[in-house]
Amino acid sequence: MNDIDYRQRLVDNKNLLDDEIKTYIKGESLIEEAMLYALEAGKRIRASLFLETRRLSRNQIDKNDLLFALAIEMIQAYSLVHDDLPAMDDDDYRRGKESLHKHFGEDLGILTGDALLNEATKLMFEIASRDSSFIKASQYLLSKTGKDGMIEGQILDLRRRRNYNKDFIIEVYDKKTADFFKGAIVAGALVNGFDQDTINSLERYAYYLGLGFQIQDDLLEKDYGDEINILSLMDLQASKKLLEDINYQCKKEIENFENNQFFLFLIEFLSKRQY
Repeated sequence: MNDIDYRQRLVDNKNLLDDEIKTYIKGESLIEEAMLYALEAGKRIRASLFLETRRLSRNQIDKNDLLFALAIEMIQAYSLVHDDLPAMDDDDYRRGKESLHKHFGEDLGILTGDALLNEATKLMFEIASRDSSFIKASQYLLSKTGKDGMIEGQILDLRRRRNYNKDFIIEVYDKKTADFFKGAIVAGALVNGFDQDTINSLERYAYYLGLGFQIQDDLLEKDYGDEINILSLMDLQASKKLLEDINYQCKKEIENFENNQFFLFLIEFLSKRQY
């Protein structure tokens, strides 16, 4: 398969998730309408990371896999809804449309984020009750998106000191972005029953993939103002060199895996994207 084929794989995964969202959430109440609004668009990268990790040990994914991937997308959507709130980043637009709190009101913004996280957790319990291999996967995912992972990263970002260094930025990006990547990939590895050495390699891959994703975000930012950004510490050339070094380490973690082509493709795809 070439890069075009793997781009299509991302599209196919996205379409599967979009269909699952419409089946699971009917939009028959105001809160469900807001949840659907929050789940619109997006590349479904984290869900794809889970699904593709599952495909490392099996050719076909099943209903439980799709529902778990949906739970991942609900967590991602909740984090973005809350991230846009006036008390956080205070963003009026997300993905080319009004952020949820601007469209539905700040009260619904808070409650929709709460509902998405609650529903994701409920869904993971339901899956694990049918298939116990999802118990540790759910626990790991929630730990990486919770107070010691993604939420801690958000706190570090919001309460950062005025003068910060590269180590601090890497710590923030590890917690705020890479930990969710770890959660999605390692969850798939745990369901697969992979040994600890394999899981450790995938976790390190996810770490570097998340850092690269966030550094590229920084490079695409035209006006970051007082927001945290690697370009506030080093020039464009040095920042691009840092990204190259991160990608090199990322590739090393996955290079000895069979059927690793999608994961290698994703490194380049995410670090060269223009949006």
